[in-house]
Order: sequence, then C-alpha cells, then structure tokens
Amino acid sequence: MNVRFSLPWILAALLLAACPPAGAEDEKRTPEELVAKHLASLGSEEARAAVKTRALAGAASFLIRLGGNGEGSGAANILSDRRRTRIGLRFREVDYPGEQAAFDGKSVTVGFVRPGQRSALSQFIFHHDVILREGLLGGVLTAGWALLDVERRKPKLSSFGPKKIEGRSLYELSYRNRKGATDLLISLYFEAETCRHVLTEYRLVVPSGMPEAPGRTGPRHTYHTVTESFDDFRVVDGLMLPHSYKLVYTVDLPNATYLAHWTISDIKIAHNAPMQDAFFLVQ
Repeated sequence: MNVRFSLPWILAALLLAACPPAGAEDEKRTPEELVAKHLASLGSEEARAAVKTRALAGAASFLIRLGGNGEGSGAANILSDRRRTRIGLRFREVDYPGEQAAFDGKSVTVGFVRPGQRSALSQFIFHHDVILREGLLGGVLTAGWALLDVERRKPKLSSFGPKKIEGRSLYELSYRNRKGATDLLISLYFEAETCRHVLTEYRLVVPSGMPEAPGRTGPRHTYHTVTESFDDFRVVDGLMLPHSYKLVYTVDLPNATYLAHWTISDIKIAHNAPMQDAFFLVQ
C-alpha cells in the first residue's frame, strides 16, 4: 500500500520527535500529591516515624552585606522533637554573639544581642513567630517539620508550577497557617525531579503610610524577605536530609537596604537523643 504524506504532516512528525512528551517533573501536581511525593523523598514511612528527636551541630558563619558591617564564624546547633525547636548560632564577636530562637510547644522566645536589644533577624522571628510555631523555620532539618504533620496542622495549601527559579525546575507550595491571621506570605519550593524541599521564602510588605515621593500619593512600603535554602543531601538513618543550610534576610526600606546571610555547614545529625524542657526556652 502506498501512502503519501504532505509537507505539514512531515513537519509535525519531526517536531514531535524533537520534543518528546513532558516528563513527570513537568506534570501539574495537587498540594496533596506534592506533599506525598515530598514525604516519600525523605524516606520510608517507617524511617520517618522512627525519629522522635533530632540534634544537629555544624559550623556557622554570618556576613552583613548591606546596611552594616560584620562577618564572623562560630558554631550552630538545632535541637528539635515533634513539636518543639531550638535554633542557636554562636559567634565570637563581642558586638554580635549570635542568634537564639526557640519554641517550647506554647511560646516563642528569642535572644538578645545586648541587654534589651534584639538583632534584626530575631526581631523578625519574634514578631512573626508562626514560622517557628508551624515547624517551618529550619525545614526538614527539624523533627517537627510542618509537612510531616499536615493532618494535625491543617494549613491552607496551594500548589504552582513547575517554574524555573535560578535555573532549576521547582514546584511552589503556598502555605497559610490555619490558626491566627498573618500578613506573611510563605512559599515552599521543591525540586521537580526529586520533590526534595530546597527553598523556603517568607515575604512581608509593611506600608509606612508616608508618601512614596514628593508629589506622589500612596504609601512607601518596607519589604521584608527571608529565604532558607538547603543543599548537600545525604542519607542519615534512612532519611535523605540536607547537610548545608543558608538563611538570607533582606529589608528594603524606602531609603536604604539591609542584607545579611547566615550559613551552617559540616552538619552532623543524631537522632533520638533525650531532650530536656529547658532546651526549648531562651533565657
């Protein structure tokens, strides 16, 4: 049988051959599917359930890039169980001893860099304590990671993507806590291929009520952005966990910008060590 193909049919066939169907990483995913695939990327249900507490230690550093001067190194610890978290960064600088933030299951407490004065980062965490209360800060590095307990927390979730962010294909999961109103916009990002949690972004816009510029109307806004990024994933006790962590805090004021970042590297992780109640209170 002789079959004749017109030029449009030939071109269409060549186009399909050059552009194969989108892979799994290009599929739309519901929030439920995304959470389920993310949890599977962490490890088996048995491995996840076996972890009651997590103790993390590593090398810490900080650098203030804009709005001030300072850099230094020190040590970091993150202690957590299913409902409580303590994050500590200790530095050698006299003017900046570090950061301390904790949630004891009821209240969030943070440290002071000097008597009566909190750092810009601690002030943000204290006033927007939902990020500790909901088990978001620290991501999968904490045993109380928010997505491990979605059924109890019952957040409002919306999924988007995949989208290209810094050259990577990532899914976005918008997270809004069920209890308490907040103006904080929270986005969790996951690798399209692995569904590992690699990025969290917290965004806040604060109107000042002042004119934007002489002769203009409208408020002059202050923009707060905190990003957490996670890398260097390795298996610990059957769980795929990051061993590199970076937090960046940016404040865009009408006439100035503050930009600083903190890193934790050389991370060591231990599971199921006993935790005292005093660990989860900053005094």
